[in-house]
Amino acid sequence: MPDSTDARRMRLLEMLQGQPDGLSLEECADALQVDPRSVRRDVAYLQDLLADISGVAIRNGRVAPLTQGRPAGYFTRHLGANADAKQAIAAYAARLLGSDPAVAVTAGSTAYHTAREIRRRYIEEGEPAGLIVFTNSLPVLEDMTAAGISVGVLGEIYNADDCAFHSHEMRSEFQATAAIIGASGVAMDTVGGGLQLFCHRAEEAAFLKQLLAPAPEWIIVADSSKVGRRHPWCFAGKPAMAGKTVHLVSHGLNAEQREQLHAAAIGAAAWGCRLVWTDTADPRVE
Repeated sequence: MPDSTDARRMRLLEMLQGQPDGLSLEECADALQVDPRSVRRDVAYLQDLLADISGVAIRNGRVAPLTQGRPAGYFTRHLGANADAKQAIAAYAARLLGSDPAVAVTAGSTAYHTAREIRRRYIEEGEPAGLIVFTNSLPVLEDMTAAGISVGVLGEIYNADDCAFHSHEMRSEFQATAAIIGASGVAMDTVGGGLQLFCHRAEEAAFLKQLLAPAPEWIIVADSSKVGRRHPWCFAGKPAMAGKTVHLVSHGLNAEQREQLHAAAIGAAAWGCRLVWTDTADPRVE
């Protein structure tokens, strides 16, 4: 009879002890009396757990976690903010990907939530089939690698504040069919149409302009606190969006934000951008 889930995960850790080269999925599945997909789910769970807790200890009569975590910085400060909204955005955005997608995932907390949802779907549902991911986010890279997803890294210079790689010049032949884009600000052009996307670093803006230019479909993931906001550095606007399908996925938009997005979408259609927006708090309105 198969072990309970918690017991099975503990047993999996024990099996891996002293196995520097690891075990095949089939070996693990046979030993645990489950199918390989269950092993993939267990590994994903353990990966999340071990990213935050590297061990336990008793200190002054209390059981305490030994944490490794990520360095304090822009990414970690924003990771837990508006978590419910970001998870709702992620659940919707992950299902916008078609089959055999080659996806570029940018850095940022909402993009990271979306990548985790993509990983969950891939492990639990086997979708999207043929998934390939390239990213400049170290947390996304780690999660995708742990799930056995085909993944590559973009960028050369690591910035601990963003937990991401950037470079002033793109040196990759990767051509994304879709891009999951995080932004620290999304401004609506209600006169000329379209959106302006912002980030908080000049080198990040230069990198993103080159990364996103070839991608025909953009999926912008940003909670409502970012919509209507401008930040120091703009990395995309009207010229970059011409000829593309741009889908903004947000959560909890107010009436003014909705009106401005509607106007921006109408204006964008005039110069060849299909701009669509979704509020996951009320997806019937778009």
